[in-house]
Amino acid sequence: MHETWRERTALKIIAGVPTTGRDNTNPVLHYTLAWHKDDKPNPEHMQKMALESLKVLGLGEHQAVIAAHTDKVHLHVHVVVNTVHPETGKTAALKYTKEKFSRWAEAYEREHGIHCEERLRNNAERERHAQARKTARRMDPTDLLMNRKGDAKAILLAAPDPKAPKPYVPVKHQAVSRKQWFDKKEITDRMKAMRASLDAEMKTVRDATWARHSRERDTLDARTETAIEAGRRQVQDRYRPQWRNLYWNQKKEARHVERLSGDLLDRAAYVYQNRERLGGSNGPLTLRRMLPLIRSGKKLQARVGQIHETERRELAREAKSEGKGVADLALHRHRAEFNALRDRQISERQSERDAQTQRRRSVSFALAKAALIKEHEAARPLAEPRPLRRSAEPMPLQQRFREATAPPPPAPAPPAEQQFKQAANGNARPAMSRAEQIKRDMEEWRRRNQGRDFGREM
Repeated sequence: MHETWRERTALKIIAGVPTTGRDNTNPVLHYTLAWHKDDKPNPEHMQKMALESLKVLGLGEHQAVIAAHTDKVHLHVHVVVNTVHPETGKTAALKYTKEKFSRWAEAYEREHGIHCEERLRNNAERERHAQARKTARRMDPTDLLMNRKGDAKAILLAAPDPKAPKPYVPVKHQAVSRKQWFDKKEITDRMKAMRASLDAEMKTVRDATWARHSRERDTLDARTETAIEAGRRQVQDRYRPQWRNLYWNQKKEARHVERLSGDLLDRAAYVYQNRERLGGSNGPLTLRRMLPLIRSGKKLQARVGQIHETERRELAREAKSEGKGVADLALHRHRAEFNALRDRQISERQSERDAQTQRRRSVSFALAKAALIKEHEAARPLAEPRPLRRSAEPMPLQQRFREATAPPPPAPAPPAEQQFKQAANGNARPAMSRAEQIKRDMEEWRRRNQGRDFGREM
């Protein structure tokens, strides 16, 4: 296959086929024929279908490799065919291969009792469109003007189907001149420059708005922190007398217990009187628990010190809990104010973006064109102003044709004295128009080129 593709030009020369045309860059075509997993075709049938598929594409005389695979749940055949003819060297015209295969597969399924609903629908839709195109060509109203075959009454009375696709109408390309193209490019560049300047200005405004919103949020945070600190100071000021009294009473009790360290009876009386306080959370002291404190003054002092530490911790815990309540109240108020501030700032920024978007849209092609025209008129001297050519309104085709085909302006007539001398010398020739000159040149050309005039000269 590669040798055939490589020698395609030599094969064309040997077969007498022209070597012109587009070069073949796809030497082979690969496709697959697959059966359903429930179908069990034999190898001979699979080979026969592969050869028929080559004939469907017009590749029956081309080199091909056919390989059957059973690595999947469904049987399938791979076909690799050379697109270059082995004798003529010509490349096969592979057009509408999928449609040809689809119709061939539909015929195969009808013959073997298989139905692929999707393929049937697709082919029916293709047939409907083909009939619609034929009908459209047959019902073309230009048949009346061009004296073509067709029923004039049917053409005039036929109502178009509103659901039918509209026929393709080619649009003639209207190229603009170089001057118009550069005018449009200049206006487009000016519009881009104006929008870039506006974008820079709007970015400055957005940055200023964001900085102001950041300051507002920082101010709210600072105000909340100040409120929390003020509330904590109030709690501390309120608990300061309690701390003072607690420390004074504990110090007084500690000195009293220290004096009782040498008198057993006084210690016994103190322990018995304060048995509930010395017991703590475990209840009043029993006689068994009181005896160690009565016997030893150091144990009594240590127990009193533990009680003092417990009282200080309870008071500190109470003050801390009240301070936390004050902070939570301030934070709750801060959260509500922050949500309101956030919603207001989001709405303000959205309104600003909408206004800026509308303002940016106002910088249109027409606005840039007007600004450029005004600038050109201001830069032009006070002579007669020449407006900028409108790129959106090109010169009419008839006017451009007249300007392109107009004859050059006639040469100025020679002075009277020179005409008199030419007449006296016998060399005077009547003035000849451009059309007459072309006609004379064509007659001379026909005399020199007999039989080469096909009647299509301009």
